[in-house]
Amino acid sequence: MSRDLGLATLSLSDQYRTGESDLVADFYRPCLLNSCVYRRAVGYFRSSVFLIVGPATVEFARRGGKIFLVCSPELEGADADSIAEAYEARRAHVAKTLSEEIEGLLAQNETSYRLRVLSTLVASGAMDIRLALRPPAQGLYHEKIGIFRDSWGGAVTFLGSANETWNGWHFAGNYEAIEVFRSWMGNGEADRVARHEAYFERLWNGLVPGVDIIEFPDAVRRQLLSTALGSIEEVDCERLGANSLPSRRRSPFPHQSAALDAWRAVGRRGILEHATGSGKTFTAIIAIKEHLDSGGPVLVLVPSRLLLEQWASELRDEIPEAALIVAGAGHTKWRQPGRLKSMTAPGSFSLKRIVLATMQTAATDDFRRMVIDGPHLMMVADEVHQSGSSHHSKIYGIDTGSRLGLSATPKRYGDAEGTAKMLAYFGPVVPPPFTLNDAIRAGRLVEYEYFPHTIHLSPEEAEEWKRLTHLIVRELAKSPENSSLPLSDKAKMLLIRRSRIAKKASAKIDLAAEVLAGAYEPGQRWLVYCEDGHHLRKTIEAIRKKGLHPVEYFTGMEGDRAAALEWFRSFGGILVSIKCLDEGVDIPTVDHALILASSQNPRQFIQRRGRVLRTAPGKTLAIIHDALVVPLSIDEEPEQLALLKSELARAIEFAESAVNRSAGAEIRSVAASLGFDPDMLRDEGIEEEVEE
Repeated sequence: MSRDLGLATLSLSDQYRTGESDLVADFYRPCLLNSCVYRRAVGYFRSSVFLIVGPATVEFARRGGKIFLVCSPELEGADADSIAEAYEARRAHVAKTLSEEIEGLLAQNETSYRLRVLSTLVASGAMDIRLALRPPAQGLYHEKIGIFRDSWGGAVTFLGSANETWNGWHFAGNYEAIEVFRSWMGNGEADRVARHEAYFERLWNGLVPGVDIIEFPDAVRRQLLSTALGSIEEVDCERLGANSLPSRRRSPFPHQSAALDAWRAVGRRGILEHATGSGKTFTAIIAIKEHLDSGGPVLVLVPSRLLLEQWASELRDEIPEAALIVAGAGHTKWRQPGRLKSMTAPGSFSLKRIVLATMQTAATDDFRRMVIDGPHLMMVADEVHQSGSSHHSKIYGIDTGSRLGLSATPKRYGDAEGTAKMLAYFGPVVPPPFTLNDAIRAGRLVEYEYFPHTIHLSPEEAEEWKRLTHLIVRELAKSPENSSLPLSDKAKMLLIRRSRIAKKASAKIDLAAEVLAGAYEPGQRWLVYCEDGHHLRKTIEAIRKKGLHPVEYFTGMEGDRAAALEWFRSFGGILVSIKCLDEGVDIPTVDHALILASSQNPRQFIQRRGRVLRTAPGKTLAIIHDALVVPLSIDEEPEQLALLKSELARAIEFAESAVNRSAGAEIRSVAASLGFDPDMLRDEGIEEEVEE
């Protein structure tokens, strides 16, 4: 093997993150080309990784380099039963799964050649693969550690979130982060490297407790090797393409094309009211491409960190040729002198330019001062209703040409003034809206059944509701009668505190346990919405007493959040969460939802419903269970009238589009018996702002 220059010659950082650096170009490829051995233990492996490292991997092998890989076979949800079988049965099932995957990769033009490259590496001895399985019913092998070693005695190890897949390493894939340790550095790094290498040797040799290491199944190995090329020298590196992307380009659906035609017809200023799951992001990207082709820059605004990451991935995927700068949520390169000005300057540029920012950052004085606004600049705002808050609305001081807002529910609840400012800036809602029923008819969402369950506040909860109601009435009385002024901060605070009593009603915990004990079946994927950590823990405790095994998932939880989510996606079960899908976590395979904590703001429950209805292979129907808080007696507890109206309004909204019409008829009958017009029950709720 011709000698590598050595890892110590590289200028390596101690950490890398998607968006701040190119994980492949800045770290993976340079380390690989200056190593003679690469050891990797990882949750999942896909041959598509060679699309990223491409010629570097081939060059590494041609120089005599060796890859030792420990990975977990990716098993689908229906495999949960098989994974819990005896050892030999599990081996047979793994072999069957790998064999089917190889057949699938060979059948696709995009992956067949990459698979043959992988086969050639194995056949030539450049790669050795072993599989990691956890003992039955103990979760997935989900570790991620990598070790590069050069011929000079130097070593680099890394730990992080990236799997050995296309999404794990490419800038247009997942948002990933890795920490790097170098054997020639001080501050304990050399010791860390030595520990990592010793651990990998124990893992490779099957000496790590709790992990079963098996050889690559013989039958699958023979199947794989049958596809190999004659030698590594026969690999055509141009067919791998180090920087090429998988073909992910999409064509618009009819409703997306119609919406953009209507937006253009009103002067390229307006808001699209499109249901969750309708493809709002891609609709906007089509408009963005048109503007970029004209030579103008685009400013994309989002309200949260998670949406920032999702949009960055979508834009890099769909418009890889564009220069993209990200601002907010820890991204600070936009502050470099002249950076934002050059990205938003007028004039015809061959380089397509996109600035992606959080609304929080875009509303700051520094950001607005650095932007060169004018008719040449296009603005796109996702979840555009969030732009109407007192702080975010400062973005309305940025003068632009084309403006496009996106939201499933554009109206700001409890904030008529903010709604008016938003419409004045972005333009009107462009008809027609693309509703949830439209999305179901178009096959963008699945149909669903709706099952409401009524519960009551405890005496203590009812008394606290009554106390807060009196305080709210007194606070609202301070405003002039028929005033159009927005609610005071104190009134909003009191309303939110009161609503949380209903969200966390103690009777919901027993209800959750009873519903799941009676309805849950293995293989289903249930998502249970809770209000906060205490509510979640009590709910999990009650469910476990029924002999079930729920998994928790929330921001800040102890343990591996990603592993919990991967387990749920793969094998199903019961996921008890706090604002899980509200955070931007997308789990299309969820087929059952139990809503314990639901805001009185219609936007939240509309968005939650839409996410549960997302399509997935084999999914044709979703089931939604909803906990409704109603008074024992409206005559004896009149202060709960607003709560009753709000709960009935949500139930009617859910029931109207459900396939089981009996639920809607029953709720309408209840409303009518209490003297309410079911068609007039529309609660306004309170707009709760999203934090960056």
